[in-house]
Amino acid sequence: MAEPYPNLWRRSREEEYDITDYYILDNSFKSSFYQLDFNTFVDTHTKEAALRVSPSLVSLISYSGEKRIFWASGIVIECDNVNGTFFSTILTSASLLRLGASENSLPEKFKVEVILPDGSLCPGDIIAYDWHFNISAIKIQSSAPLPTADLRCLDDTIQTIDTSGHFPLEETSLRLLPRSNLFKLFPGDDFIALGRYHSEPYELMVAPGKFSINSCRLDCKELLRCGIGGPMINLYGEVVGINFYAEDFTPFLPMNVVSKWWEHVKGCREYDRPWLGMQVIRLFTAEMDELEKIVRKFPNISIGIVVEEVTPESPAAFAGIYPNDVIVQFDGKDVQSCLELFEVIWDKVGKRVDLVVLRASNGARLDLSMVVGGINTGQFNR
Repeated sequence: MAEPYPNLWRRSREEEYDITDYYILDNSFKSSFYQLDFNTFVDTHTKEAALRVSPSLVSLISYSGEKRIFWASGIVIECDNVNGTFFSTILTSASLLRLGASENSLPEKFKVEVILPDGSLCPGDIIAYDWHFNISAIKIQSSAPLPTADLRCLDDTIQTIDTSGHFPLEETSLRLLPRSNLFKLFPGDDFIALGRYHSEPYELMVAPGKFSINSCRLDCKELLRCGIGGPMINLYGEVVGINFYAEDFTPFLPMNVVSKWWEHVKGCREYDRPWLGMQVIRLFTAEMDELEKIVRKFPNISIGIVVEEVTPESPAAFAGIYPNDVIVQFDGKDVQSCLELFEVIWDKVGKRVDLVVLRASNGARLDLSMVVGGINTGQFNR
């Protein structure tokens, strides 16, 4: 029997990973955006959140010579006044800049046009792009200041209460703490994907949905064809990520990653991206059978990330990490989530760090060390 609503905690295990799933290049410039009824009649909270962001939401079109090759949406994050002239920075997907998913170079005679909410057209200058994170930054010039969006990083930790020794036997199981605020990422949270159409009337496109462990399920698949690079927002109208496209869900790059990338771009332009060579998940999003094995060996465990896969000859493999290991400390810091780990390793490329690993297969607590690897923009590592 089919589920009445998707299980927001379920994680699918894909047999094959194809990076081209997230680089969509077949935009149609002839067909207008088709709004489904349930996106036309969205609730009041969704409308209010979308309208807070809409003044900063733009459309972008890329060209090779005179040929239009792609359109996307983008969000204004900065606006600087330089002697009365205003320079604004727009973040969008790097899909805007490529002819093919396997091509990591700009097309010949490449240019970008930015369409503001009122239909005004501005030439865009590419100031940075990253094929690995699939993100780019475009700068435009205007005679008046442009509104900038409010950005918010996510907290994807799932905290627990260690009740052992404090309650009767029947109440000694670990219990999930309630969410502390809206920005704490949790299955079932309401998110909204936004885009702006590239032709008159330059309409705002709104697709509400709910976050799930494996995907962000939104109600309008048409949106992301022209909403690629647009913002993912919360109900406060704060941008929490940059949207990509997939057939049945909406992947997005969390603002934690986006902000780190942008800080480094502004600071040094060229930098190494960290790579550990392993795929990890939060402790309490692991499959139930694996989670039970972990808790059986370590009954008081309340933090950590579970290693699902390890790439051969990677920093993780050389450090002696295996699938189903639980990393509880990294570089002297407790690790509760994947985004937390990312923030710790960002500036550690080439450095040796210590980590503490719990191995459920034999109940061992291991003190390991690892040299954080680096990758370039042309490499796609999980």
